[in-house]
Amino acid sequence: MKIKYILSIPIIYLLVLFQASFLAHFWGINIVFIGLIIWNILENEKDKFGIYLAIIGGFFLDVFSTSFIGFNVLILFLIAVVLKLIFNKYVRLPFKKF
Repeated sequence: MKIKYILSIPIIYLLVLFQASFLAHFWGINIVFIGLIIWNILENEKDKFGIYLAIIGGFFLDVFSTSFIGFNVLILFLIAVVLKLIFNKYVRLPFKKF
């Protein structure tokens, strides 16, 4: 198993914990959401690691939220899939390898 799959879980957990404990009092930004968007835009078109990050990040956001379990997972998963479809089909970034 690749090391990025193993290391992504504690990194996302720490980001969600930082967001829920510190950033909630100052700004209403969602750093997991912003990181997910950036990762899926810059990721290779054949790699599906961004979708995996969306599911893990959504689960941790659900654990720390007051809404029902599965809401953030569904939202982040759908955003990751839509970003992958749009950027792989219609957008060609100059720094990606083709």
